[in-house]
Amino acid sequence: MMNVRRMVMVAVMEVLVLLPVAALAQTGTGSDHIVQMQGMTGEPMEHPVTSAPFYRERTFLVLVGVAIAGAGFVAYRVGRSRWRQRKGPVDFVNEAVLVVDLVDSTHLATHYGNGLAMRARNILKDRTLAAAETRGLAFAENTGDGYFMTFPSVAGGVQTAIALLKDLRDRPPDFSSGPPLAVRAGISYGEILLDAQGLRHGATINKAFRLEGLSHESFAQVEDGIKLDEIPNRNRIFLDEEAAQELRSAEIPLRFLGFCRLKGVLGSSPRI
Repeated sequence: MMNVRRMVMVAVMEVLVLLPVAALAQTGTGSDHIVQMQGMTGEPMEHPVTSAPFYRERTFLVLVGVAIAGAGFVAYRVGRSRWRQRKGPVDFVNEAVLVVDLVDSTHLATHYGNGLAMRARNILKDRTLAAAETRGLAFAENTGDGYFMTFPSVAGGVQTAIALLKDLRDRPPDFSSGPPLAVRAGISYGEILLDAQGLRHGATINKAFRLEGLSHESFAQVEDGIKLDEIPNRNRIFLDEEAAQELRSAEIPLRFLGFCRLKGVLGSSPRI
């Protein structure tokens, strides 16, 4: 921050330098002026004044001032750009991440028209935000076909997802020419990086997106887990192990699925 302030002061000082430089240029004497002097005899004598050095010419001084001011402005912009690039995360927080996505959004657009697909996205947006509004929503970002949200607690994210699924089941959108609206939800919990604008970053967010898009082929069959062909492909909520552990005190029933492979993430055990 101090570097930026110094750059600003440099730019201001360069502009102020132009004022005395310009004033000095205006006081320069032209080479075509003639000074009349009175000789000893009382008769006026004309003596031409010698030409001023080039570095005192008005044009030269103005050009130098403009060049100095331009260099100061460029230095200020470069310093400010480097300062922005050096900025790191402002804070770290532990939050629950909820990712909600519209199922078969591409199919809706190609088979039923972009108008119906856009209407489905808007309905999902409105109902998701309404469900999250009273459950401690900390951050929300539209992903195009759904929403990415964070909550201070896992319970807030799970209750939002449950309320959304119930709302879509009890009040299904009137798509006379299209299929019922279906969604998938993935929930993770862990440390998140906050930048200066309050945006969220980190592996915890990536995990929630991976959970939302899981298919039954990603799971490994285990003895006490659910059968792979029984894993639903839509209208479901998947949690990772960290989120399930945080949710134990909320008395929300969970069902163990088993272990799965998440692209770019170490093995975990999602639950629904």
